[in-house]
Amino acid sequence: MANNTEKNAMQRLNDLILQKNSRICAGLDPTWEMIPKTLKNKFFHDEPEEERTIGEEDRKEIYKEQIFRAYCKKYIQAVKDVVPAIKINSAFFEAEALEELYWDIAYEAQKAGLFVIGDVKRADIGSTSQAYAQAFLTEDSPFDAITINPYFGTDGVMPFMKMAKENGKGVFVLVKTSNKSSCELQDLELKDGRKVYEAVADLVIDWTTKVEECDDYDFMEDYSMVGAVVGATHPKQLDDLTGRMYHNFALVPGYGAQGATADDVVVAFDFKNLGGIINSSRGIMQAYKKDCWKDKYSEETWAEAAKAEAIRATEEINQALDKYYGLL
Repeated sequence: MANNTEKNAMQRLNDLILQKNSRICAGLDPTWEMIPKTLKNKFFHDEPEEERTIGEEDRKEIYKEQIFRAYCKKYIQAVKDVVPAIKINSAFFEAEALEELYWDIAYEAQKAGLFVIGDVKRADIGSTSQAYAQAFLTEDSPFDAITINPYFGTDGVMPFMKMAKENGKGVFVLVKTSNKSSCELQDLELKDGRKVYEAVADLVIDWTTKVEECDDYDFMEDYSMVGAVVGATHPKQLDDLTGRMYHNFALVPGYGAQGATADDVVVAFDFKNLGGIINSSRGIMQAYKKDCWKDKYSEETWAEAAKAEAIRATEEINQALDKYYGLL
């Protein structure tokens, strides 16, 4: 999306949410196995005659980049008019040695007018974090925001935050993740009685005031360019943490395939129904396999199913919000 320096990244995301009346972020986590065979076969059937006798693995190596590119581009076209944002996970491209394609697809999503989140979960000691920040958060980067890991503390996160602010970008700090084993570390109790994830939340608040050059977090007027990742699979913690970090935009994974419901995620939003976005990856990408769509869509029409599911999820979240605020 266009870089508007009058508003920071999260404020621009709120604007897109209002424009599309959708609080869904379409996740893009492509695997070879997930890509429908009908799409693969379009390339295989066009191959030269001398290549038609080679095995599946060799075919994959020859056509892999073309097939991944075609899949991702079609996915973007399917969801772009429905959702405000897309979260592209770098791991699935790195696993296939398609790092260059990862950037191409991010630019494709940017051209489609989406708020582009690079799910890269980067962090390290200060100098290395500075290099990572330089890689992803320059002014001409296609990413509006990236995910970062707080484990290295202030000198590990501040290079990202400073560069993001300088270039109109944003960061989402991992605070309470959606995976089941997150409790092994994130729920440990500290001497002062706080859980680790609560201590991280308090650090996010402190980092926010520093990077925004604000003396008092309570008196900030709008959302910071520093956001937080908080999993919907932990609804009580989601409620507590979004209340605690009320100036930090929430990126909320765990809805749909991981088990969280629309009723679980409504606490992520402020009274204007802003300040949060709900990620759905497999739920949208594999929509044609879902019970509610499998009789209407097939592998051949997987992209149409993805769009239909993005619309359905959007409406479900909006209805849950109306119900939560007593409008239904």
